Amino acid sequence: MLNTHRCAKALQLTVAVIKPDAVAHPLILEVKPPYIFDASSCVLSHLSGRFFYQRLVEFMSSGPMRAYVLAREDAITHWRELMGPTKVFRARYTSPLTIRAQYGLTDTRNTTHGSDSAESARREINFFFPDFSQETWMAREELGFRKGRMEYNQKKQIHTLQVHS
Repeated sequence: MLNTHRCAKALQLTVAVIKPDAVAHPLILEVKPPYIFDASSCVLSHLSGRFFYQRLVEFMSSGPMRAYVLAREDAITHWRELMGPTKVFRARYTSPLTIRAQYGLTDTRNTTHGSDSAESARREINFFFPDFSQETWMAREELGFRKGRMEYNQKKQIHTLQVHS
């Protein structure tokens, strides 16, 4: 499927994590944020990032999760709006159509994680995707994505640049 959406400004990268509680819930896996271009399934045996608290570390290590690199204009803001407030109770009352409002159980088991700043996004992309070069992607692929020259690979569940024949 060709994406014909075109963006005026450079795309921003962010991380979207579907936490273990949501991976176990088949409906949440149907959420497809725009411009997914890298995905990973993993079970974390330990975490050393500054953005995790102890009970979150234990929870995130409790089962499989999915991590995605997303790209779009204002990706961080867009993904955070789709997720909704971190506190599930607040999400249910202020943003009932968000992912956390619909599927979250507690403030830790709130189904998703997203970077809160460009600095966090860079650090978290490096953590979840150590072989991914953000600089190379921005230099070689970002313009093609921005111009809408991509297609969705259903099998890999990612967007890729169109291959010209």
